[in-house]
Amino acid sequence: MFGHRTVVLLVTTAASLFGSAAGGAEPNDAPPESARATDTPNVRERAKAFYEEGLKAYRAGKYSDAIDKLLEAERVMPNVAFSYNIALVYEAMGDERSALRWLRGYLRQSAAGTDQAATLGKLRKFESHLQAKGMQQVSVLSRPSGATVKIDGIAMVGITPFTAELSPGSHVATLTLDGYELVQRPFELRPDRSMDVEVPMVAQKAPLALTPAPNVTSATATPSEKPLVAVTPATQPAPTEKRVAAKVKPFTWSTLGVGSVLLGGALAFEIKRRVNESDARSAPQSEYFERYDQAESAKRTSRVLVVAGSGVALVGLGFLTYDLTRRDPVRTVTIGNCQLGGFCAGIAGHF
Repeated sequence: MFGHRTVVLLVTTAASLFGSAAGGAEPNDAPPESARATDTPNVRERAKAFYEEGLKAYRAGKYSDAIDKLLEAERVMPNVAFSYNIALVYEAMGDERSALRWLRGYLRQSAAGTDQAATLGKLRKFESHLQAKGMQQVSVLSRPSGATVKIDGIAMVGITPFTAELSPGSHVATLTLDGYELVQRPFELRPDRSMDVEVPMVAQKAPLALTPAPNVTSATATPSEKPLVAVTPATQPAPTEKRVAAKVKPFTWSTLGVGSVLLGGALAFEIKRRVNESDARSAPQSEYFERYDQAESAKRTSRVLVVAGSGVALVGLGFLTYDLTRRDPVRTVTIGNCQLGGFCAGIAGHF
């Protein structure tokens, strides 16, 4: 019974979506703004081709292939009718969670009064089945989309628009997006109703420009005309002190080198983490968690290398400071007597 009704619905929707391309009739359902922006004959033909392949796979009972084709049609030319059809195919597959997600998306985008009574009845059925399992569905929507969202810290991670099933009760969604301030949004999930959490992102303010420090010119400096020279009688020379040039030990150089290598490795893994996070944002939902796990692994490795490299580098800096400041004093004292005519005799010793 369900399969027959769904096929009829899909065919009717196809006629309304692609009628103008095939026979010149105006479509009955107006696509959303995102669809109109790319609504060209070429785009419509591609979407129609994917849709018809999905319909053919559905009639053959190949629901997975049907979903793939319908999702591709929706990606090429977004339309609320595709969301509804995708929900119906998921329901035929027995995947009520996915059916509920796409059905809620259809209601979110469709105009008021469009067969919402029957659609709401189907939606309430899916919600009651989730409630019986002790779960309920929530969608986190950000403006703009593409933000990274964490539910309750690190329990669950995704990219907005993000949909998940949670236990009813109090939760907190944390959203981050480059160029925007971090947002934390608490919400209360009812046991019997799914919900949308809409989060407008706030752009970060530009940092204040630093005021340059005034230049110190030569006019402010007053050098002395001649350096003062201490005069010591020739018959009683003052003791002088020489210091041996500092020497950095090989062990110090080795420690600093190891620290630099570890910090360099930390930088490399940090770059890898950012690349994996960027790939995760553009990856489909099925591949997102794998990309995110790779990013988290690179992050952990980077943090370990930062801690180890910093520790080794600090030890090396300690040895370097010690080597540079430790100078054995060598005091040279000269005792002598200068006679008339410039001849001097004396003794010198190191102490």
